[in-house]
Amino acid sequence: MRPSLCALFLLSCMLYQGSTAGAIGLNWGTMSSHPLPPPKVVELLKANEITKVRLFDADPLVLQALSASNIAVTVGIPNSMLKTLNSSRKAAESWVHDNVTRYFSHGSNGVRIEYVAVGDEPFHQSYGEQFHGFVIGAAMNIHTALDRANLGDEVKVVVPCSFDTFVSESNLPSKGHFRTDLNKTMVELLTFLSKQHAPFFVTISPFITFQQNKNMSLDFILFKESAHPHNDSRRIYKNSFDFSYDTLVTALSTVGFSEMDIVVVAIGWPTDGAANATSAVAETFMKALIDHLHSKTGTPLRPRNPPMETYILSLLDEDQRSITSGNFERHWGLFTFDGQAKYHANIIQSSKHLVNAQNVEYLPSKWCVVNNNRDLSNATASALEACSVSDCTALSPGGSCSNISWPGNISYAFNSYYQQHDQRSDSCDFGGLGLITTVDPSVDSCSFFVGLRTSHSASLQAVHPSCWLVLLLVHMLFLILLN
Repeated sequence: MRPSLCALFLLSCMLYQGSTAGAIGLNWGTMSSHPLPPPKVVELLKANEITKVRLFDADPLVLQALSASNIAVTVGIPNSMLKTLNSSRKAAESWVHDNVTRYFSHGSNGVRIEYVAVGDEPFHQSYGEQFHGFVIGAAMNIHTALDRANLGDEVKVVVPCSFDTFVSESNLPSKGHFRTDLNKTMVELLTFLSKQHAPFFVTISPFITFQQNKNMSLDFILFKESAHPHNDSRRIYKNSFDFSYDTLVTALSTVGFSEMDIVVVAIGWPTDGAANATSAVAETFMKALIDHLHSKTGTPLRPRNPPMETYILSLLDEDQRSITSGNFERHWGLFTFDGQAKYHANIIQSSKHLVNAQNVEYLPSKWCVVNNNRDLSNATASALEACSVSDCTALSPGGSCSNISWPGNISYAFNSYYQQHDQRSDSCDFGGLGLITTVDPSVDSCSFFVGLRTSHSASLQAVHPSCWLVLLLVHMLFLILLN
């Protein structure tokens, strides 16, 4: 090869690497009673020039919609399948055939599947050790199945790890280490990842860190220049992201994997359901985070070496997402459930504005509110019943609807139930206490939503235990307002 052609080839390689290093993608969750149709979501991703997406499962409708989109995809395996996949290679081969081989394509017509994520934060402390013995075996069996399907070199197997996988009792990045109950498992996982040249997938959660760590100010979390810096062995930390990231880097180094590539698989800021969970704060955080990632400055322990990839949590709000960690869990979306941007965000460097979903089909402009002409002495009980199967997290303390007075909060609960049940007339009965209206009852920041018209609305399921947390909070709120 002539020198000029060599130089051109090397330059093109550098440009290609530079275009993928530090890539930013989105988490696409589908825990919604009335999800935006997958083809519409793919249109939304393409309109916002999103090139990478992480799925929590392998929904056929979602994968079909992603076909020929040229969007790089991480497909997920739920924790409930880990035991089976650990014990059965045939089950792993069947899963790979049905969820990877069937859709994967080297050309432009299939789905660009890059990773299979085994489990969804299976090491989270809230699960105890129930998944610990299955994760590595399941990952190895999936990897073997991919090899047999001749996809082992193209589709990497990873395990998303929660933010509480690594700790630092002294609250210093230089003292970071993996939890003692995970040391052996982490070494096994990192050895497995290293052999297949796969990165370490991890969640970083500044919002939860702020809630739990009183030593970190909101300014420090939000990348504010006015924040008081943290000094660790002459390394200066000006924001919590670098602080958490380097705590992980130290943990990796401690067990002999100092060069392991890192993918931040989930990071975001909620917009409702708790104090400081607002669109304004979320916009401040997201803009600062994206600017920091785009700058490629890295961290004190990894200068000029930012995360290999970063996935924002999340694309859309999900009204059926578990609220075990808090009511804010249903409000991570950059977009509302119907694909409308909550704030400006510079996810891509060429634009500071998000593009909304177009031609969304809604149910008629009708709402269910409390009938003020009836005896409302039993209204609270009816509202509690409504909230047991619908989303009332906006009513929780610090939420966008926490300040509306009684019986406005009763109306919010009634309407949430009414919309979730596709505006059926009997779903606004409540023993005669409900009233259907065409006048929007929204008040200030408290929005009474209208549901989506969708052909594959999720069927109503049995009440998840976490819903009772909502019930308790709503009940407490009602008691306060009644007094």
